Amino acid sequence: MSHRTGFACLKDMTTRGWKALGVGTFLLAGGMVLPPSAEACSGVPCYPRWIDFPMPADAVVPANVPALVMASPGWPPVDSGRLRLRTEDGADVEARLLSGPRGSGVLVPAAPLVPGTGYRLEGHSVCPGASEEENTAVTTFTAGPAVALPATSGTLQAGPEQHGSFPVYGGASCSTEVEGSEVTLGFTPSPELVPFLPWVHWTLEVDGQPWAITPHGVVEPAGTLRFMDRLQYPHALLTVYSVCEFPQQQPPPTDQGLAPGRHVATLRPVLEQSPTPLPALEVSFEMTCPEKEPEPEPGPAPDAGPKPEAPRNEGCSQAGGGLAAFGLLATLRLWRRGKHP
Repeated sequence: MSHRTGFACLKDMTTRGWKALGVGTFLLAGGMVLPPSAEACSGVPCYPRWIDFPMPADAVVPANVPALVMASPGWPPVDSGRLRLRTEDGADVEARLLSGPRGSGVLVPAAPLVPGTGYRLEGHSVCPGASEEENTAVTTFTAGPAVALPATSGTLQAGPEQHGSFPVYGGASCSTEVEGSEVTLGFTPSPELVPFLPWVHWTLEVDGQPWAITPHGVVEPAGTLRFMDRLQYPHALLTVYSVCEFPQQQPPPTDQGLAPGRHVATLRPVLEQSPTPLPALEVSFEMTCPEKEPEPEPGPAPDAGPKPEAPRNEGCSQAGGGLAAFGLLATLRLWRRGKHP
């Protein structure tokens, strides 16, 4: 199996919820079989191709981009010390190297890029056992004109509440199908943010508490989301939910979601190394669970007809009287015998 084919299979397994990984084994690229973990279900331990640059090949990048990023899904981390930026003729570009959030690597050019110049960005992951070639990722791009750094984020809306079944990720069984309530948030990035989306990472808070985080480049220009490993990121960035019911024949989900009621979602974008903070966006929404119909109260027992009459207790007066009379007669007979021998 080629590494590209192996990655496609693993990605498809993740898209389907990785349900099989909780009870079986899984196959990594190259034919290595790993036993099922005794701990909670988790994604691929280390796979180099999951690390990449969050922009299309041969992209046009604003010359004043604050930082370039090599993104990681969380594991394995990027070897930030080995990030390299070169011009297309091989000249090194001076830059500062940083370790970014969620295992990413960040490269901050010391000076703006030169518009019209082609560049090559190279980085490495640290998957043990993989070759140097396998652990190396490369992309090329062209510097475009400088544009104003974004000062606005866009708009955020809450869609209608939906009731039904959906998977909840995490726990020993990888995912659990539940009945509950979901609300999808609609995000539209501002036009000035769109050119910089590949280098933005995101956090969604609900009532001030973290709900979801993402690596760089997950949000696309239309506000849609790129594929993410739901075992590394159990909560989708723009979907919130409440669990109302779950099958009794399986363990309850480790994550019950939000409690029914009114909530406030806050979406926080961060453009890597930008001196201009992006404003957070807020929207309120409500979660409910359908009310269960009350069970009918038990009614009176059905009429089975007249009950048989219980036998009357006549007492022992008659039997007792007969025995008393018999005893008296016997006494009189003995008395007479004694009187007339």
